[in-house]
Amino acid sequence: MHDLTITPWTQSPRRRDPARRLMFFLGTHRPWWLAHSPVPLCVSAHTLATYVPGGRGLPIAGVPYAIDSGAFTEIRDHGEWRWNEDTYGGMVYRFMSDCGYPTFVAPLDYPCESQVLVRSGGSVFEHQEWTLESYLYLAREFPHAPWMPVLQGWDPQDYVRHDEMYRKAGVDLVTQPRVGLGSVCRRSSIREIGAIAGHFARRGYKLHGFGLKTSALRAYAPYFVSADSLAWSYQARVTDMRLPGCRHRGPCNNCPRWALLWREQIIAAIRESENYIPA
Repeated sequence: MHDLTITPWTQSPRRRDPARRLMFFLGTHRPWWLAHSPVPLCVSAHTLATYVPGGRGLPIAGVPYAIDSGAFTEIRDHGEWRWNEDTYGGMVYRFMSDCGYPTFVAPLDYPCESQVLVRSGGSVFEHQEWTLESYLYLAREFPHAPWMPVLQGWDPQDYVRHDEMYRKAGVDLVTQPRVGLGSVCRRSSIREIGAIAGHFARRGYKLHGFGLKTSALRAYAPYFVSADSLAWSYQARVTDMRLPGCRHRGPCNNCPRWALLWREQIIAAIRESENYIPA
């Protein structure tokens, strides 16, 4: 049995800026930001898919960007993927041709939050199997895309089991450029995130955190090589927040100015991470 306890990150006498070690992708549902953003972006494949082939062209990315599959919303709302891997792989190739080569692309994974499990009717183990099968098929049939394997689960030992499933399938995750850590953004306890991420980080896995909370980044940023979040938009929408001087209609849930200001708060939290010891 593996020990999934939290231990402090090793402190170096000559520490680098933690924000340089972690690449943060600002989430957006406005693909045209790709052509104008000064910072890396994460865009859902569902958003990119709204651009019709042969119609108005997709924006050419001027910054590093990542493609998220939008798995939580898809399975929560529909109980299954409406795309198959061939459809999805073909779309991703089109995005690569039109927008530029992404840093990584998530497969058609299956998250393991309770509301998703209820909707799909599957178990945690089945969601892990389906996630692994999607990654293996996409990596084999569409090898030119930078597919990122995703570890799914809920309890810490679930993730250990999923890692072993990848290994039995011939995929050594420690050699991957990035490994997505799924089903973490909606947890009530960030200590669970620390236990899971810390276990794999100490084994040399280069983790990407999907939708990590600010508190989780402040506590555990050194466990990750990259992360993304769209929380700025949700925050503005539910609080009806509007920055002084903004000329757009309604709250700032689609506002680049607010998104960049919010991102600075995230970068500040990442810089605090090495001095923060969770209670």
